[in-house]
Amino acid sequence: MSLFGYLKLGGCVLSAALLLPAATQSQARSCPVGTPTAQSYTWNFRAEAQGLLDDMASEARQARENADRLHTLMSNPESDWEPQALELDRIRDTVNDMGQKLCRLEAIRRVTSPWEQKAIAQAAPLIAAMANDTENAITFLNNNQRDLFMPAYTSLGADLYRRSASLAKSVSEFEKFGKVHQEDIRMQKTLGLTKRS
Repeated sequence: MSLFGYLKLGGCVLSAALLLPAATQSQARSCPVGTPTAQSYTWNFRAEAQGLLDDMASEARQARENADRLHTLMSNPESDWEPQALELDRIRDTVNDMGQKLCRLEAIRRVTSPWEQKAIAQAAPLIAAMANDTENAITFLNNNQRDLFMPAYTSLGADLYRRSASLAKSVSEFEKFGKVHQEDIRMQKTLGLTKRS
């Protein structure tokens, strides 16, 4: 499912499509599924999941920075709509990227570790809420460029910041746990305390 809005920048109209992650849409998958290849059977899905979660944590931090700048602009009565539109455009792109990564994580979820599954489950509603907030902010900005200090609009900036900060913190905490867990397994093997984990 895609959400559509339009972001006006300097007379140009840019699509503001926001992709909702599959995990937020009943149980139907909207992520494309590729045809299995020979490499599909030997692919390191756990390493892929770790890489996707690392990227998602980085993108969540980027979204938090953009949302912080947006919220600062929203609080400044001298701020014009163009810088706000630029930050929303950046947030939209980041949320879309995270949504695509979440789709892939959902597709390979069954082969991920329990802590990764929990990270995916916690990320899904936050990314969906960020997509919704971003879409609402874009729509508001397009329709009310002269009334940007209304509480309904500024609260969207605050919500975007809060959700992106929560997502960044959550994914980072799971990453830390995963690294400590892997180090524990490695040390146990090195010391001969376990057979295999």
